[in-house]
Amino acid sequence: MKCLLLPLLALSTISFGQITLTDQHFAGSNQSYIFSTLTDPTIDYATTGANHTWDFSAMIPQDQRSLITRPMSQASGTSPILFGSFAPVPYKATYFNSTTDLPLDQASSFLPISIDELNAFTKNTSNAITSIGYELVSSGQGLGFRSDTIETRYALPMTYGNNYESRGYTNLDLNPIYDAKWRQHRHRVTNVDGWGTVKTPYGQFDALRIHHIIDEFDSIYITVQGFSLWIPIPVPLTHEYEWRSTSDKEAVMKIRTNEIGGNETVTAIEYRDNFNGLGLVESELKVSFYPNPVVNELHVSTQELAENFFIVDQSGRIWKQVSGSSKDQAIDVSELASGSYSLVVLFPNGYTSVKFIK
Repeated sequence: MKCLLLPLLALSTISFGQITLTDQHFAGSNQSYIFSTLTDPTIDYATTGANHTWDFSAMIPQDQRSLITRPMSQASGTSPILFGSFAPVPYKATYFNSTTDLPLDQASSFLPISIDELNAFTKNTSNAITSIGYELVSSGQGLGFRSDTIETRYALPMTYGNNYESRGYTNLDLNPIYDAKWRQHRHRVTNVDGWGTVKTPYGQFDALRIHHIIDEFDSIYITVQGFSLWIPIPVPLTHEYEWRSTSDKEAVMKIRTNEIGGNETVTAIEYRDNFNGLGLVESELKVSFYPNPVVNELHVSTQELAENFFIVDQSGRIWKQVSGSSKDQAIDVSELASGSYSLVVLFPNGYTSVKFIK
């Protein structure tokens, strides 16, 4: 597949020693990030320590994914009530985003309904980044669920040698979509086990190496042939190794493994990157826009409702992201510097790219 844009290495940073992460170094709402992904069972996820250098610069990306943190103003259904400005303080979400935290593939074999989307709600404070609940979307109908026990993903401030553990419990009653219940129990143990310099194809960063061990037990309560029972959903023990920098609000590198019988198998590798179109199919859907050159506002019309609009410079860096809300979109580009850009329009089945001048 033809690449859309060539990635450009980020400017290297000079190492000055250990760093400390605060809530200012984590994502907020209405932000977008691109990750390149690959598989490599031989990658070294175990080596770590003080003043260490991790060199992953030779990785070759195979695909890309995006992460978009959406503000509560874009939430629908019961979610604004459960996680919006009138929710109790622990449940006032900072943002929500699409996630794979629940094992939807395994659950689908037990449920006679399809779950189209799973969203997770996050709350940021100066003390922690917490997971406060989920939203399931089925046939366009969304149901929100608060976590009865709130899981701490990151205890702050965070520095080398810190360790903590947290538990999360969420009961998801799928009524009225379907007469079933889903329970998720999670136990997270985290150790900040390294600091130093991490090198990826995207750049070089001062970073903390964080190791999460996540033990999860899920089960579904359904009625089968007149009998009601709880059915366990097997979830392997998961390790997440991530490298976080003060120069980026998402992990610059992450490796996930599953542990079975004491042995770990690499299941996912990703790193922060520029947009290059890997894994995306070019769409035949037409996109029109005006004016060109543009000064303040770019008016865009699409044949079908788009999922997202990205403003990308010639290096592949994303300067702006807007969620699709209609076939006619006005995008504020007044803060862009003069130059050539691409408008990348993501549809459910591909993308269309057009160039414009600011």
